[in-house]
Amino acid sequence: MSELVQLGRDDVAQAAEALAAAFRDYPLLTFACPRPEGRGQLARAFSRIILHYAACYGEVYATSRVFEGVAAWVPSSHFPMTFGKTIRSVPPSILFALARHGGNRLRAAGAHLDALQRRLAPPDHLFLFILGVAPQFQGEGHAGRLLRPVLARLDREGRPCYVDTVNGKAVPMYEHFGFRIVADSPLPGTDLTAWALVRDPVPPLPGTR
Repeated sequence: MSELVQLGRDDVAQAAEALAAAFRDYPLLTFACPRPEGRGQLARAFSRIILHYAACYGEVYATSRVFEGVAAWVPSSHFPMTFGKTIRSVPPSILFALARHGGNRLRAAGAHLDALQRRLAPPDHLFLFILGVAPQFQGEGHAGRLLRPVLARLDREGRPCYVDTVNGKAVPMYEHFGFRIVADSPLPGTDLTAWALVRDPVPPLPGTR
């Protein structure tokens, strides 16, 4: 996908900075770390774990080497994350950093989101693990730049994709790109709502394949 830059594990540190800025006030991380002074570290560790895992078992893209926006995708065969795959793909220091900055409070929510995915996601889907745009670049269309090439490829392959979010403001954006809500449910132990969304592949128009 020439429109995007595919990232590897050597790019995780830089890409995670953009995601950490984007997710610093993400409702789930705000729940896990109410203190603003510690949340940046939590968001950084959270982002690095996802990116290391996706770089190992899926695919990670940036809009450019400026890292305006970053998205990570993982095939359903590698999700939910298992202990063994996490240990093999994520440096232990990052796992410790997540726990040190409030990550243990994410366990129940993570288990609930995993259960939703197992129950609601279609077979052989691609999971949009994370998508974020650095605050200074938001509103410039970078989320669409990250989504369109991958969704077009999934349409050609006839594959669905799945995403979840606890940010209600993101739901209309996903709906704009063809996702539909398949569930909204309260996250245990929080006052947050989780939305699960599925996008079915769009068949090509007659004569265009």
